Amino acid sequence: MPSGTHAETIIDEERSCPECGSEHLVRDYARGELVCDACGLVVSESAIDEGPEWAAYSAEENQRLSRTGAPRSIVAGASSLTTVIPLSTKDARGNTIPLKEREKFYRMRKLQHHSGHSRPGERSLPETIRSLERVAAHMGLPKPVKEEAGFICKKALEKGLVRGRSIEGVVAAAVYAACRINEVPRTLDELQQVTGIRKKVIGKAYGALLRSLTLRVPPSRPADYVSRFCSKLGLSNAVQAEALKILKELEKMDTSMSLSPIGTAAAAIYLASLAHGERRPQKAIAKVAGVSEVTLRNRFQFMEGYVEQLVMPRGRAPKLPSPSGPAR
Repeated sequence: MPSGTHAETIIDEERSCPECGSEHLVRDYARGELVCDACGLVVSESAIDEGPEWAAYSAEENQRLSRTGAPRSIVAGASSLTTVIPLSTKDARGNTIPLKEREKFYRMRKLQHHSGHSRPGERSLPETIRSLERVAAHMGLPKPVKEEAGFICKKALEKGLVRGRSIEGVVAAAVYAACRINEVPRTLDELQQVTGIRKKVIGKAYGALLRSLTLRVPPSRPADYVSRFCSKLGLSNAVQAEALKILKELEKMDTSMSLSPIGTAAAAIYLASLAHGERRPQKAIAKVAGVSEVTLRNRFQFMEGYVEQLVMPRGRAPKLPSPSGPAR
């Protein structure tokens, strides 16, 4: 049966039969009639079919014939892509507009500007989206993350969370939350470098978003950072797989649950690089991860009692430096 037709019948209990008062009405979309199931009265006929006028016999044909566009985008919807009355002294033909007509167009332009920002938070939305576009482009964020951040920014503007805060700080906090929701985590140090906003300010704005919007943000895991850190350090896939195995074993032992995920991921990458002979200095790993070398050595000291139990082959477990030892 073609996908564009409606031959099935459903029960509509929102109306009653005018003849017998029965509420058991049956709507037949193939005939376009609403019939009482008790007395057989045709309550209405010639109903309008709201489905498509074409018939598709396969999924490919259905997709080809469909004329609906992409879902509405919050980011694209705030780009001021609409009819705008310009502030000009000449019309489309190049003729000079009289002074009285200029005053009329000026009033129309002013009314259009105010009517387009009648809802709370809409006046700051275009500037917020422009700031979001800049941050997303610098950080190379995928489209779903950018759309999620735009949705969070819009809700924050409607709640009035921008009052007393900078737009850049709210955008940075929204990007941080969207990255964690979509499991594409970014560190606060990266956001600080891109936006120029201090980590403390971003953290406060992020806390305000969580409280006001009741966001369900999953906790970040050390494994989420391994792929990106290894790519920046130029390490092979074998080192990345080894670091993921180390973190997996640590999760089984419930030893890394209370530690910082970024520092734990950096320590696992360092251990895996030593095991595969692709050693990287602690200073380089700490710089990529955005942690201090002291944090790395503390993670080494914590992992020292578990290295022999990890997935590394026998004889390849590296000797860990002491917490106060020199950086390698």
